[in-house]
Amino acid sequence: MLAAGLLLVGLLPQQAAAATVPNGEVVAATIVSRPVDGTWSARLTEADGTTHYARDAAAVENGTSGVPKVGIGAALTGLNRTGRPLCHATDAAGAQGFCWDTADDVATGYSHVAQGLTGSGEAPENAALVGGRRIVVAGWYPKTAGGAIRVTFADVTDPAQVKYRHVALVKPTATGYTALTGHAHSVTWYKNRLYVSTGAGMALFDLARFWDTDPGGTAFGVSNGRYYTPGYEYALPLLDEFRYAEYTAGSCGTYAAEPAPPCFTGASLDLSGPEPALVTSELYGVQANQQQQFLDPGVILRWPLDATGLPRTAKETTGQNPTVEVERARPSAAYTSTVSGAQGIAMNRGRFVVSAPCPEFVEGKANIPSCLYHAWPGEPVRLWTRTGINNENVSYWPATDELWTINEAPGNLTVFHIRWPRPELPVRSLTGLGGSLTGSALPDVIAIRPKASASAGRGNGNLVLYPGAAGGVSARSSIGTSWDSMRLVAGVGNLDTDPRPDVLAVDDGGALWLYPGVADGLGGRTPVSATGWGVVTRMTGVGDMTGDAKPDLMAIWDNGDAYLYEGRAGGLGASHKIGTSWNTMRLVTGAGDLTGDGRPDVLAVDDAEEKLWLYPGNTSGGLGARKELSTGWGIVRTMAGVGDLTGDGLPDVLAVWEDGTARLYPGRLGGLGAAAPVDLGWGAR
Repeated sequence: MLAAGLLLVGLLPQQAAAATVPNGEVVAATIVSRPVDGTWSARLTEADGTTHYARDAAAVENGTSGVPKVGIGAALTGLNRTGRPLCHATDAAGAQGFCWDTADDVATGYSHVAQGLTGSGEAPENAALVGGRRIVVAGWYPKTAGGAIRVTFADVTDPAQVKYRHVALVKPTATGYTALTGHAHSVTWYKNRLYVSTGAGMALFDLARFWDTDPGGTAFGVSNGRYYTPGYEYALPLLDEFRYAEYTAGSCGTYAAEPAPPCFTGASLDLSGPEPALVTSELYGVQANQQQQFLDPGVILRWPLDATGLPRTAKETTGQNPTVEVERARPSAAYTSTVSGAQGIAMNRGRFVVSAPCPEFVEGKANIPSCLYHAWPGEPVRLWTRTGINNENVSYWPATDELWTINEAPGNLTVFHIRWPRPELPVRSLTGLGGSLTGSALPDVIAIRPKASASAGRGNGNLVLYPGAAGGVSARSSIGTSWDSMRLVAGVGNLDTDPRPDVLAVDDGGALWLYPGVADGLGGRTPVSATGWGVVTRMTGVGDMTGDAKPDLMAIWDNGDAYLYEGRAGGLGASHKIGTSWNTMRLVTGAGDLTGDGRPDVLAVDDAEEKLWLYPGNTSGGLGARKELSTGWGIVRTMAGVGDLTGDGLPDVLAVWEDGTARLYPGRLGGLGAAAPVDLGWGAR
């Protein structure tokens, strides 16, 4: 490697406990992909063939005086409890949400503990099911043995008047039904399906089959022709379960290691991947009297869903009897995470948000805020923000970019949302090389992976090479270290006598260096200018604008003036001014010839209107009158002209959007075509 030398109003965030890691900084955790082993215990078996919940539920509904069955619309009519304005500190800037009523939000004498969270905003089908109303669904487990798990439907459409209702979960039996008991770790809604995780699997409910029950009586079940759920006007019957295939009592403990199945603690819906999926987290680590040290690995799994919203299954033999086949679901992707003690998980466009204890947390201590962490697999994990005390599950609503959270601190309960975290891009100084270091006919791209923080080495300031590939780039590899000392980097094409492109870089001291291209990397640098480049704020290779068969460099000074530096063998020659007020441009890149006149052009995005402009190269070694190409480029964080990767003879542009996803815009005569996703190494699409 080469060294470079219910009033959705905000409360002010409460001062958190003394922090070992500030918000926004990198922590020592990792989230990395792992194989989905065919023999691994992470597979779910559909249980209804042996439990007959659906059959028994139908018997209750279709009896002589069957229980009335209604849909979610009826259950949301006449909601009988009223939320309060957000009444406890959230520790999260910009939080908007609500508190439960005083009967549900008490420090002592409470009947249920809040855990799961989902909502209508997780999927368009959810919103359509409730006529566009904004519905938050919470899951609670009973504090006393034998009590019923409950789910709460809260209408937050009017943020000034949050109304909600508790609904009991019941288990059908051959003679009626009983309360569904246990620890409801999470709740997830997709279409008419409602999933409640119970550690060793997922319990399944149908939001078109609420039972209109009698809230009186003293016990759950059928008595004298009446259907009782004491304290609840509605119930949801258990219809099916998807259990771990190898589950036995006690094998799904909090700290059970493999091959025991990874027990569910958090779950949410992700529609941004190649197929809809449930994403689940496992509680592992932060044992008694330990501090959060990010040492104990847990598992994150992605379970694909079919068109009906059920886990996608395939027939497998049971192992005990090779002639018997059962329907089993397997994860399509798996990740090992050392964000220990995970309570909730969300995934969007390849990036995770994990709800877990903060670095200052010590197991067994009370009233310590939780934290939200975010990362792409294989990239630095950042502590995004502290949240309420004992935070649990999270729910991401893509259409409104809201991340909802819920906590379980008695007497200090909140439900609130904040914006999905803005990512730190895993690369900077993205630049096309104007040629190939690998000997390919397609041009390559380079970038710097910045150090994660002053104290963390992940990324290490490495310079990475993305070999050009048809319609995109291939997997990156490191070709240099310590490139964090380079403030500006530009691929310029070939400035020497060999066929490989070269790179210019400005260091923190204002010196300009030339790195010659060599096979699969860069050679030893030579100085071009020892001083004077501290005034340059941006620079980009623009190709041969002067017609001398050497590529040139465009540089923008801190006063907004733009200069063209003529390429010379082994460096740069004379410069001349080619524009003013370029400090109004947020992004600038050489694009190659998009106008078809044989001269290279420049693309720029302005600060004020976030429009993309084309500046055509002219015959005098400068730029002509600009042309507006498109609007909406405020979502683009960085862009680079990368040459022709699509094979149509026109140069293309690589851009990274606000959410971290990368797009390749194919060149079209006079502009750019429709963008296509590209993977730059962190899986965001």
